[in-house]
Amino acid sequence: MNIPQPLIAAYGALSPHLQIVQKRITDTLRPYSEEHLLPTISRIKTIESAAEKIETGRYRSFKEIDDLVACTMVIPNLPHEESAVQYCSQVFDIMDVKRRASTQKSPELFRFDSTRLYGHIVRPDGLESVAAGTIFEVTFEIQLRTAFEHAWIVSTHPLTYKADNIDWKRFRLAAQIKAAAEQLDLSIVQFEQLASAIRESPWPALQQKREVVNLVERLSREEVIPTEASPKDMTRFADNLISLIRASKRKISAEQAISELDASLRVYTAETFPRSISLLQVCMGVLCRSGLLSGPLQRYSCHVTDSLAQLFPEVQALTPVFQYERR
Repeated sequence: MNIPQPLIAAYGALSPHLQIVQKRITDTLRPYSEEHLLPTISRIKTIESAAEKIETGRYRSFKEIDDLVACTMVIPNLPHEESAVQYCSQVFDIMDVKRRASTQKSPELFRFDSTRLYGHIVRPDGLESVAAGTIFEVTFEIQLRTAFEHAWIVSTHPLTYKADNIDWKRFRLAAQIKAAAEQLDLSIVQFEQLASAIRESPWPALQQKREVVNLVERLSREEVIPTEASPKDMTRFADNLISLIRASKRKISAEQAISELDASLRVYTAETFPRSISLLQVCMGVLCRSGLLSGPLQRYSCHVTDSLAQLFPEVQALTPVFQYERR
């Protein structure tokens, strides 16, 4: 592609500023992205893309191009969008927010429609006026895409808009996939309502996990298990406890184990409950002491620590045991 000399000169002069702005955006968004586990991608528009942008005829000056530096933040679903907008508004000088569905669009049309924010790096206090062409005058774009939107864009963009083959069928298929992505986002927003309409089939393994969760929640309400001892992820805890029960050499049912835990854990109060070991370790100790859990365990390495062995010496008979030392 032939690039006009004026664009080469203008882009070359601005390029160092674009690199600084890109780094500032990335560094500023990193704390929020890491806290919420959000993928964030930034890029500087190439000179070829800038030339194509100018040739759209939509811009009257180089300064009007608002996405020479652009960043994409991938949010899990639509309800997370407002929080991301608020954060960006706090850390950047946001001049404009183009919300999804804010432009006219036929109901039969499916195309890119993510929320976009346009702004500047915040000027330091005392720097009310700056020379032209500095990093504080570079307008950048932040796109907020849902995970499904992002998947649609990165999957179809190279096959349609970046392809040399102009094919009605390709654009049609890309639109159909976009429609599916919108439907998936809608399903997430309405997840609870949609789930409640599904007819449930019996599945014993799931019922056992539900009973574990009910047990922990019940004992927590009755102040047997203190708040700080509750699992971070209740579903994962239920999975791990059921796996431990199934690994016992002495075959016991999950119902037996849960009944034993319900009775035995009530000797504790929120004040006397063991705090030097995890809730799963407490359950392991209780089941060992009752004789329901025995080793060697099948395809399960138990987490036996010194604190657990002091409180429940019976667990020392369990094998195999998780090893901290590298061998």
